[in-house]
Amino acid sequence: MMLLMTGASHQALAQAASAGSLRVGAAKVDVTPSQGELPKNMRGILDHLYARAIVLENGTASAALITVDAGALSDETWQAVTQQIEHDLRIPSSNVLLTATHTHSAPRQGGADYARKIVESARLARQKMVPARVGYGSGVSYINVNRNSIDPKTRRWWEGPNYEGPSDKTVAVMKFETIDGTPIAVYNYAVHAVIAGQLDQVSADIPGAASTYVEDSYDDNIVAIWSTGAAGDQNPIYFQQTYDLRDIRIRDYAKRGIDISNAMPPGGEGLDRRNPRVAKLMNQQRQMVSSMGQFLGEEVMHVMGGITRTESVVQLFGSQKTIQCAGRERTNQGRAGFEGTYKDAAPVDIKLSLLRVGDVMIGGVNAEVFNPIAQRLKHESPFTGTMMATLTNGMARSGYIPDDASFGKYTFEVLSSRLQPGCAESSIVNGILDLIEGSRSVTRTVLH
Repeated sequence: MMLLMTGASHQALAQAASAGSLRVGAAKVDVTPSQGELPKNMRGILDHLYARAIVLENGTASAALITVDAGALSDETWQAVTQQIEHDLRIPSSNVLLTATHTHSAPRQGGADYARKIVESARLARQKMVPARVGYGSGVSYINVNRNSIDPKTRRWWEGPNYEGPSDKTVAVMKFETIDGTPIAVYNYAVHAVIAGQLDQVSADIPGAASTYVEDSYDDNIVAIWSTGAAGDQNPIYFQQTYDLRDIRIRDYAKRGIDISNAMPPGGEGLDRRNPRVAKLMNQQRQMVSSMGQFLGEEVMHVMGGITRTESVVQLFGSQKTIQCAGRERTNQGRAGFEGTYKDAAPVDIKLSLLRVGDVMIGGVNAEVFNPIAQRLKHESPFTGTMMATLTNGMARSGYIPDDASFGKYTFEVLSSRLQPGCAESSIVNGILDLIEGSRSVTRTVLH
């Protein structure tokens, strides 16, 4: 494993380590493509996509948390956004966390205009900054479930609810509030945003529904920002409509002599929307997006209400590093249930990030991470307020990042991973812990 440290000068780090009076601003910008910009397989807009941003300053340092309703954000978009923020807003790129919600119902976007809209959310948030306080709390939500199980018929690994599998139910909330008590929320949860995936309509899915529900509850006077937890192996617990629609697709393809029973069915194809059963299942999916958003949003607000210990003088610190793990390339096919065969491939870089806000540690990883890795990070971190934000600051070419124990399972995430086993879990956990320790070391240096 090779570690590459990226960061600012010692003087900048010293400034970041100094605690000062907090100022916070938040804003959101619509990034939904127009009807004419949608790809051919998209059938309209179910709900809108947003870039949501919170900008923080403490007198000596500044930072930004930005979350975009997108499947992923490319390295090119990450570079364009952070470079512009650094140039225009004087926020170091090392102090920016740019996260995708990982909705599977957003068309891929990129380019200068897209980056400009994301930057605009941070710019507007900067303009709205006021004196503020911050506090941390956590709750629970049971809308996620481990999605790797043994099929009872084939006795092979397949995708389905595994109620006994690893699954962190924690809803972590960092609440900012103005001096008069008006709240702003950043919340972290681990679940795949895939409920609306079969509809082929633009949707922010569960993350968008939850944030919108919280914002509407406060008459749109606040911004609620989702942070994508380690959801690489986590599905919504109620996902039956998708399984049923997949079965319908498999049967429709089989009539044409095509077997997709152990493959990822192409989106939108093979579903007759005139079929009353298909229409009913799709309508239920739309209802489920709203229901799960409400359930999660209610818990976020419950946790916010219980956060009574807040601070107005906090340290802001950001840093990044890149780890490298051995790569592999799969040489056979099949979605799941069978052993994969591989050949060695080029090493894979994985970008790690840290944003420290007081005693809250947000560790970023630019990939889809299995839940046990985040649980291990929280267990080993010296700070209670530790969370992992995945799909953050670009997109690694790793594919899924399973924990070490999961590499022995023939699940579709493990089979498609471009990583050789035995490196990523410890490298990610230890790498983020090193960044956390670095923030403490700088603090000690400044204090002495």
